[in-house]
Amino acid sequence: MTWIKICGIRTLEEARAVQQAGAAAYGQVFAPSPRRISPEDAARINRSISGGILKVGVFVDEDLETVKRIARECRLDIIQLHGSEPREYLAELNYPVIKAFSVQRPIGPDDFHGWNAWAFLLDAHSPERRGGTGRAIAPDLLRSLVSFDNIILAGGLRPDNVGGAIRRYRPMGVDVSSGVEYPLGGKNPQAINRFVREVRKACSKHPGPVRIAENR
Repeated sequence: MTWIKICGIRTLEEARAVQQAGAAAYGQVFAPSPRRISPEDAARINRSISGGILKVGVFVDEDLETVKRIARECRLDIIQLHGSEPREYLAELNYPVIKAFSVQRPIGPDDFHGWNAWAFLLDAHSPERRGGTGRAIAPDLLRSLVSFDNIILAGGLRPDNVGGAIRRYRPMGVDVSSGVEYPLGGKNPQAINRFVREVRKACSKHPGPVRIAENR
């Protein structure tokens, strides 16, 4: 089963919708973004959500001690780094780390060498902000990544195209934010449910190996 993360969660209702849909994780953004959440609000939400769903904190070039403090106070399970953090930064975090890459050129396994990351998230490049733009990665930039074990695919995914992306690239996981939102913002529970169903449908037709995210 492909690992599913719904990112940009800002309310308890949204977190519950993600959990009820059966996604593996939800993400909370602690960086400049229309979906930014305060550590205080994130902590209140996460204290109310149990049952095994993973909480992922998204940071962009944040001070290391601040990341550690927020992770501890908000009961995060995974740290996602979406900035220009060096390899040494990851070694200082006592958490599984998702290292995000904004893809502007063809990318392959050599780009991940030396990173002690739990997984690598690939998102479309945007000069305006890191992630959550709804832009898709050009297919020719991803051709060498089919079945690479630690890839989480993001960027422009929606319920109507995630199945095709899974069949084409066989990623470990998929990550969606704007693709399951209402036109004016905020997560749409029906879209979240459709997204999860489409992932499961694609996996049932093209089952892949058990990925590391499922063995945590």
